[in-house]
Amino acid sequence: MSDRPPNTNPDSAQTRERLLDAAEKLFAEQGFRSASVRDITREAKCNIASVNYHFGGKSNLYREVFLRRLRDLRERRLARIAELRGGRPSLERLLRAFASAFVDPLVEEGAGRRWVMLVSHELIDPHLPPETFLGEMVEPVQGALAAAVSEAAPGLDPADALLASQSLMGQLLHLVNLLRCPRSGPAPALAELVDHTVRFSAAGIRSLQRVPA
Repeated sequence: MSDRPPNTNPDSAQTRERLLDAAEKLFAEQGFRSASVRDITREAKCNIASVNYHFGGKSNLYREVFLRRLRDLRERRLARIAELRGGRPSLERLLRAFASAFVDPLVEEGAGRRWVMLVSHELIDPHLPPETFLGEMVEPVQGALAAAVSEAAPGLDPADALLASQSLMGQLLHLVNLLRCPRSGPAPALAELVDHTVRFSAAGIRSLQRVPA
């Protein structure tokens, strides 16, 4: 991340956002190596020097593109978990609501599709510090979900709650990837896939609950 202090000039802030938008689009389409600074600044309608000014270079711009999306998705998921915990939901309602909050932003056209493409490029050709996804997204969301699952399934060991949260998130990521795969016939219905995943996960969690003697 750039060490440059934030600029409060509205025009400068708008330029920064245009660069992030343009970089997200081109990194998603072409990957880090193929998307040039020249192409990004042309797409953003600003000069080449603006990348160094706002981000300190292409690598930091790439990282900021990911951080912007990771933090947005993280806060949306954490907010949904917090909202649900306040209402003391059933286990199925908790899992279903979380699954929707997790999957919906990833399958929508536009930002969702770009994000999936960005992550795919990063997995194939990594350029981010290895702790980026864990620290910014996986661990905070996983921990909050595990706490909510423990409340909704009394008697569940905290370690099992954490593993169940990991399993659910992994299944949901698989659903997103499955829906993106080319196919000759119609795509499976997302609602049916989510419903199966929720029922499967809820049954697994309940099988691990310790019933008081």
